[in-house]
Amino acid sequence: MKRTSPLWRLLRMGRASAKGAGPGRVRFVALLLATAVLSLGLSAVAATYAVYDGIEHRTQNRALRFRDDFPSRPVTATAMLDFEKAEGRQFALVHLRPLSPRPEPPPGVDRWPAPGEAVLSPALARALRSEGAPERYGRTAGTIRDEGLAHPGERFAYVNPTDRQLDTRRSHPVVGFGDRGMPTGDIRFIPDRATFLPVLLLLLVPGAVLALVAVRLGSPGRDRRRALLGVLGVGRAQRALFTLAEAAVPVAAGAVVGTLPTLFVMAVGDVRLPWVDYWLSSADLRNGWPASALAGCGGAVVMALLLVAFLRPARQRTPGPTRRALHRYRVTERAAFACPLLLFATVWGPAQLDPAGPGALRETLYTAGVVAVLATLPCAVAVGAAALGRRLARRASRTGDEGALLAGRYLTAHRGVTVRLAAGVAVALALVGHLHLEGTRVGEHARAAQITAGRVGDRVLLLKLSDHLPRERVSTALHGLPAGVGTLAVYPTGDPGSRTPARIQGACPLLRTLQLRCPERPTLVSSRMADPRLVEALRWVSPVVDRFEVRQGAPLPGRSAVRPVRLVLVASDGGALPRTRIEQTLRDELPVASAGVGAPGAEWLGGVRDAGTRGKWIVLLGLPGMLTLALALALAGLSAFLDFGRRSGQPGALAGRRSAAYASAAWALAAPLSAAFVMGAVAAGWLAAPREAAGDGVGLSGGVLAVAAGGLAVLTVLICWWGARAAVRQARRHPAGVGNTRQGRPGHRLAPRRTREPAS
Repeated sequence: MKRTSPLWRLLRMGRASAKGAGPGRVRFVALLLATAVLSLGLSAVAATYAVYDGIEHRTQNRALRFRDDFPSRPVTATAMLDFEKAEGRQFALVHLRPLSPRPEPPPGVDRWPAPGEAVLSPALARALRSEGAPERYGRTAGTIRDEGLAHPGERFAYVNPTDRQLDTRRSHPVVGFGDRGMPTGDIRFIPDRATFLPVLLLLLVPGAVLALVAVRLGSPGRDRRRALLGVLGVGRAQRALFTLAEAAVPVAAGAVVGTLPTLFVMAVGDVRLPWVDYWLSSADLRNGWPASALAGCGGAVVMALLLVAFLRPARQRTPGPTRRALHRYRVTERAAFACPLLLFATVWGPAQLDPAGPGALRETLYTAGVVAVLATLPCAVAVGAAALGRRLARRASRTGDEGALLAGRYLTAHRGVTVRLAAGVAVALALVGHLHLEGTRVGEHARAAQITAGRVGDRVLLLKLSDHLPRERVSTALHGLPAGVGTLAVYPTGDPGSRTPARIQGACPLLRTLQLRCPERPTLVSSRMADPRLVEALRWVSPVVDRFEVRQGAPLPGRSAVRPVRLVLVASDGGALPRTRIEQTLRDELPVASAGVGAPGAEWLGGVRDAGTRGKWIVLLGLPGMLTLALALALAGLSAFLDFGRRSGQPGALAGRRSAAYASAAWALAAPLSAAFVMGAVAAGWLAAPREAAGDGVGLSGGVLAVAAGGLAVLTVLICWWGARAAVRQARRHPAGVGNTRQGRPGHRLAPRRTREPAS
């Protein structure tokens, strides 16, 4: 007969020890998911480095080399950088005019566009088609390939202007493309790598918590087995091998599952990430495949190190004195009662300070209040769980409900598990909501621009012209505007910091449309008498808003060059202006980048978009991280619930009454998770109140709470179903019971004893 080595026998013993129902299956799933989340998080870090390296490399390859930096090289073209918007997003484009007979085209471009043509990126072409202006920059001569774009979703274009659009005074000679040139494109808009990497902690930290929970699930039984191996003379290295053999299959499977998303993108192609509208480059991930492979293995290595680190059995804690335990319980009660008071003080207190006072004091008080609320919230959950458990157990003792009795005893005996379950989810939800709100906050000017955009929309536009434009060309462009579009000029009459009101000048019919008179001389008018559209525009072009001067006349001066601060465009019927047609008319009639038209304060709305993008990334990574943390704590609660039922002599009735098992799991597992979401949502809503501004569009997103509620609902149903089925199987396997958790007396029954009725 063939003899097996002791090492092989240890591996087989470890594999056999990992099998089994109840806690063994819970630990298997927990180890698999923990390794998968860690591998996914580390793969995301590796993918971030690969993507940023690709963006920087391609951006540098297409960078414009100006002659001033390379004076010895021949000039091949003239170029001018410009920035425009499509679908509310700003992007960069380059106006190029080749000068040499056969100039080398930019990377990703097959041939130079002819005058009046443009080469667009696929994302920009889609955006222009959605706006109904596919030939905004001229006839499309082709698309830019991926090697000429910072990333697949970049909006970018090379435009060769017509002779009428070409502005030789503002164009600069270039000698080619490549290193040491001026970068342009999305690299000017996206956050740098050091700013983005900390956002991944929203996924990595919950993954680490899940890993720690998975390692310690079912630890009493495994500690006893390892202690027995130590008594039998098995060394620490062999015991470590035994422990690794127990977890080998789920850890390996989790590492594969965690790297599947990266492998999928590598194999399928560019993938659009949901919610953030970002296209992930498969070429960048393929170039960085060694780091991705190491990241996938890194999740398994981290889990193996944690398993070995927790190899030594935990020391048994001796119960402390009753007086000390009573003191801790009183401290917990006081903290629980202080939680709602701190929540109210955090919301109400900083708002009572003088708004003109130092803002640092309000920020300090608010931050300290948030920390105090999140610190006392678990205590409130602890007191509530203990009270619920006692009341549930007393009620079940009278009614004989085995499921409710088991859940009540469990909630009373395992307050720590319940507190960690509910408090962890509640704090995580409050933190995600708080981070999302803080990520979407913008500066004062951006908030004012949001307010203006909400009030007037496209019913008024500001037209800014560059200096030294010929008056004849500007007049031609203004006469070519769509019918019904009127033009007013705003002229400053003093220094920018003075309190002298501005002067508004325009044709008499248009002034009457704006509820103004038509004086031949400048006349002072109160803003309360004017059209709200004009007042909103005046907020962005003049330091004085409550009054202004009015005079009838031509909006443009009778000089050879145009030098007004701004031109105001309004519709004579008071409706929305055709912005797309106005922009196209100005683009066709005036030199490139010499005129800009947009809503009042539009230059500040880019900060609003950037803040919204940051908030979306927080939601994209924060909500899965919160659900991962909830899963970790729910699995810990499920394992403790099954272990409590096994050791407490679970009533045999559970084996035949599924309703009792589901009721027990619902009270012990589903109720804390549901209460966690409610408490977290309430805390998040209250803590967000001082930072919200409904008029500015800054507030806690209801969609975030809805997605979190949906994810927690699915998780609650799965955990409750799993716990009930495992409890039924466990009750069938051990119908008589083996002991009592609370008092340690064998044969103690959870169900109330039935007493005989006295004989009549």
